[in-house]
Amino acid sequence: MIRKTVLALAAGVAIALTAQAQVYNWADGEEPDEPLELENLHGFVVGLNIGFYQANSNTASIYNGYGFDREGERNTFANSWLNRYLNQSPQRRAQIGETMNIGPQEWSFDESDMPNEMTFRPAFMWGAHFRYHLNPDFAFFAEVGGANPVTVGEFTITNNTAAPGQLQAERINRFQIRGEEQRLLLTLGMRQVIGRKERERQGKSVGFLPLIEFGLNSTFVSFEESFISMPPPIGTGDLTVFFTPQGFQTEEARNLTGIGFGAFGGLGGQIFLGGHIMVDLVYRPSFEHVRLGAWDERSFQHQLLVRAVWTQW
Repeated sequence: MIRKTVLALAAGVAIALTAQAQVYNWADGEEPDEPLELENLHGFVVGLNIGFYQANSNTASIYNGYGFDREGERNTFANSWLNRYLNQSPQRRAQIGETMNIGPQEWSFDESDMPNEMTFRPAFMWGAHFRYHLNPDFAFFAEVGGANPVTVGEFTITNNTAAPGQLQAERINRFQIRGEEQRLLLTLGMRQVIGRKERERQGKSVGFLPLIEFGLNSTFVSFEESFISMPPPIGTGDLTVFFTPQGFQTEEARNLTGIGFGAFGGLGGQIFLGGHIMVDLVYRPSFEHVRLGAWDERSFQHQLLVRAVWTQW
């Protein structure tokens, strides 16, 4: 997916470099005879961001099976979500043994079997972009967007029925644990295109121009879900729903939320395709302080954006 996106972006740049950058006024659905030059671009434009969001993995550990209590503090192993799920009842132990073709008392799970590391994968992101041009090269902008970062790790269960000559590593069964969260992204910033006037004086195309961005941002974070995947009869197990040993549901984990503030900078390029469509390609790192329960993160997040902008509306 990422490779195809990069190839598509490269093709767009190549087209833009060979095109004469012009913006047209449109009235009553008809193209005017005379194009509006890029240097006359002022006022509001709107756009759409799509791309990839790489969340820092500091808060990914919230999905490592320990979970959190009603106050948002990390659980101990004894009351961890994963331990409670696997060992909560004789019926559950029998089901887990069935996934490994052994009896309910022939497997073990302790703190050494908990996931060692959880990292976020790149997530698809989207956003709306609103911009006001003071001149063709400088503008203020605001954005609202979202992403659903996913983290995946593994935990282990030990088969205690060793066959003759079987190595310890062969007795270890590995299973997937997964966590998801929602992030709402708010951005206020400034954008500066570089080199347009110089290229125009030299008679060169302004179809592609470098740009920089900088500003402030805020991130709202919401715990979404935490679950494991095992063969039948377990299948997908929700770690946030708790049951009694008799199988009756008692409660669910609270919806832990948090907020972060920070600053960002961005580098990229502006592509003018003519007509009334402009495309920005932007790499944007941000440094933020995000707090989610007992998890306190000061770190970098990364965005890779393709922004399509409608210059006439």
